[in-house]
Amino acid sequence: METVSMKLFPRTPGKKYVNEARKKGLLPVNVYGKLLPANITGSVERIKMVKALHSPKGRNVIVTLEAEDKKVVAIPYRIDIDPVKNVIAHIDFLAISENEMLTVNVPLVKEGRSQGEVVGGRALQVLKEISVRCLPVHIPEKLTVDVTPYDIGQRIMVNDLKYPEGVTPNYRDNPPAIVVNKGRGQSADEATTAEGEAAPADGAAAPAADGKKPAAGTDAKKPAEAEAKPAEKGKKK
Repeated sequence: METVSMKLFPRTPGKKYVNEARKKGLLPVNVYGKLLPANITGSVERIKMVKALHSPKGRNVIVTLEAEDKKVVAIPYRIDIDPVKNVIAHIDFLAISENEMLTVNVPLVKEGRSQGEVVGGRALQVLKEISVRCLPVHIPEKLTVDVTPYDIGQRIMVNDLKYPEGVTPNYRDNPPAIVVNKGRGQSADEATTAEGEAAPADGAAAPAADGKKPAAGTDAKKPAEAEAKPAEKGKKK
């Protein structure tokens, strides 16, 4: 399992020591989890942590926190943003095991131009991220879906997406991820007319419509300091 190694500096809880850590270029963190005998309060190098969050894994990057007497494998659980300075203020890490299933949110990337958009409709992305369950080693960087075959009135549901091996959606129901709707002010008749105008001329064959929904394609926001907003806002001491 690939991880990013990072030194964990000891820190005394309290606002005074949080401010001291920040002045030294460190980022205050806490480490929690049932795998630990007790929670850990510390700090990591701010620049190195921000660089890790800019990696393809984004906020799902797995780090190895190296303390004086132990090493802890962890994943960012909560990233707090300073609402005034718009920088990362604090991170809570969750200690993990490589053999334990995790629930994480993975970015969903829409690709292509749907048939509905060609005739004036809109492809609305309902879910920006997909909640999935998998082992740490199987966490995908992102999921992608090609909307090209989809027409007005069709939906791409969470279960229609293709997932890498070992990755499953974490939903009790099957919500829509992307919906292809009519354009603003466009009636159903206008959409049908536009569709006819876009059809091949001189008897050329048009794409077959067998009534079956096409299969969706597959595949951090990159969090950063002042460059992205990974999660909840607010300061944590």
